[in-house]
Order: sequence, then structure tokens, then C-alpha cells
Amino acid sequence: MRRAFPITAALCLLAVAATVCLDASPASAKRARHAKEKPIVAPAPRTPADKADCIALSQAFYGHAKVVTRRAKQSIPREFIRVVSDLDEFCGEEDFDKARVTIDWMDTCLKNFSKDDKSGSCSRSKSYFCAIDPRSDGCLTNP
Repeated sequence: MRRAFPITAALCLLAVAATVCLDASPASAKRARHAKEKPIVAPAPRTPADKADCIALSQAFYGHAKVVTRRAKQSIPREFIRVVSDLDEFCGEEDFDKARVTIDWMDTCLKNFSKDDKSGSCSRSKSYFCAIDPRSDGCLTNP
């Protein structure tokens, strides 16, 4: 019986060594990197080509906003939600010029979201009012 103990101990040691080697494999390193954080891929601001493209852009910007705000540990600004809602209306009405104005505002808001709120990029500025009403007086006087 004394002989079985050294053999069992040797097998256990071998099993532990194999587990450690497997954990240090490139596949586990890749999983660890993948589990950390995925890079943020922002949608490109552009004028939508059609209704489906417009809706896809709206969803892409809203999804990007969820990622950006989650990483910043903040909520999506009310103004951003209102602009997304207006974008959905513009998409439904197939008014792609108005949609482009809202898309530009959302892009600026998200690009500057992580910075201190000194820029006011997600605030109710002139560009915000142009985004929700491209035909407003302030928007028409200074395009």
C-alpha cells in the first residue's frame, strides 16, 4: 500500500501541472483579453440613403450611446433620447436632411461624452435645437 501513495501523488502533481499549462495557453489568454473590453466602434455620421438605412443608423447610434454611457457609469442624457426619438420620426417621414442634422448632433454628443461636460456637446445648445427642429429660427439663420 505504501507504493500506491507515491504513484498517486505523482499523478496528482502531473494533473496540476497540466492544468497550469492549459491555463497559460494562448487560447486562455485570448479569452481573458476578450472578456475585458471590446473596442467601441462608433457609427459613422452620414446622410441615410433610405428609410431602412435611417432606422439602422438610429439604432446604431442608440446602441453606441448605451455602451458609452455604461462605460462612463452615467445614464443616457434626456436630450439624446429626445433627439433619437425625433430621428425615428424623420426616418419614418423619409426626411433625410433633417435626419442628417440629428445624426451630426448625436455624433458630436457621443464623441465628447467622456470629456468633462464643459463642452456642452449633449446640452440644449443651438445645435440641439437644430437637431430637434431643423427649421427653427436659430437653425435657419446660421446653418
